Amino acid sequence: MNKMSNLNIQNLNPYPFTYLSNLLKDSKPGDNKIIDLSIGEPKNSPPQEVITLLNDNSQKFSQYPTSFGISKLRSSYSEWLSSRFNLKTPIDPEKNVLPLGGTREGIFSFFQANIDSSKKHPMTVIPNPFYKIYEGASVAAGASCFYINQLKENNFSPDFDSIPNHVWENCQLLMLCSPSNPTGQCLNLGEYKKALLLADKFNFLVCSDECYTDIYPSKNQAPIGLLQASEELGLFSRSVIFHSLSKRSSLAGLRSGFVCAHEDVIEKFLLYRTYHGVTLPLPTQEASTWAWSNKEHVEKNRISYDKKYDNALTKLQNFKDIKRPDGSFYLWIETPMDDQVFTKRLYVEKGLITLPGSYLGTLDQGLNPGTGFIRVAIVHNKEIISEGMERLAEFLSTC
Repeated sequence: MNKMSNLNIQNLNPYPFTYLSNLLKDSKPGDNKIIDLSIGEPKNSPPQEVITLLNDNSQKFSQYPTSFGISKLRSSYSEWLSSRFNLKTPIDPEKNVLPLGGTREGIFSFFQANIDSSKKHPMTVIPNPFYKIYEGASVAAGASCFYINQLKENNFSPDFDSIPNHVWENCQLLMLCSPSNPTGQCLNLGEYKKALLLADKFNFLVCSDECYTDIYPSKNQAPIGLLQASEELGLFSRSVIFHSLSKRSSLAGLRSGFVCAHEDVIEKFLLYRTYHGVTLPLPTQEASTWAWSNKEHVEKNRISYDKKYDNALTKLQNFKDIKRPDGSFYLWIETPMDDQVFTKRLYVEKGLITLPGSYLGTLDQGLNPGTGFIRVAIVHNKEIISEGMERLAEFLSTC
């Protein structure tokens, strides 16, 4: 068997679910029916209008789509951004947005297109714990990662002041995620502004993964985004924002998202994507245009998560430290023992599959800030959530 010639690819770590599979492979869940709470996959039905549009436009599958996307799709991005984030400055659909095959694909390809590995010490700065694509994309592009440890005592917020100047001097991309996967923590305006001012001072880009931005408690104000800070500071040139239909519209399988950035960044990225070749099929673009333009289904989706969390927290009411986060659809739960031991025992004794937090973090400065937590996806219907949280409560009460 030939060895891979790309050394960067050889340096990639296995994905978290590979570790989870290995952890549980020799274990059996007894008589309990397995309930999988490990994957952040929406279980709500996709909007029927999307299905109808895909069917009505199915003949367009015979056509090659462009990397630039159809005009009305780009316009739907721009109009949604202006409305969702109350922007005063228009986002130009011809210059500032591009379709992506979801944020996962888009972020990975953006890193490949924008990291200059010819520099002496190419670096990215990423949160820890984190969505593993950030690390994998950095490694594949030939950059090393500097991790911002986001700790419980700091409310899982990034401490930008703790990062030495030499790191910022070598940083090419700073990756943010708000609402956070896995903690659900949301960045505030001051934190976004601090990131942009550092980017302007040290000449790097701030990338913001905001794919959970429309999943939050209905009674709360919507999480803010990087665009609001960049507009106030006049630093749009330093801002790169990624959005997706996967969570907001329960359309994870559609693989549809977009990126918003300054025209110089978009022009360069479009050239890369023309060769990269990941384009949205025309029926997907038609359906996506509707999804970005429609608010009603998003509001219904959000209310459904209110009910899911209410149901879950009712079952967990004896554990006061377990609370709904400001965004996303997870619970980030501190474990009374090693998180891998906890996960394995929970599976064996109760048939529940959760994701150890240590698999979503990395050891840095002698600490993996994901250790001692599990991520629980609150995505299933009422019956499954009720059963799952009841089992979880029973297990926690015996620990």
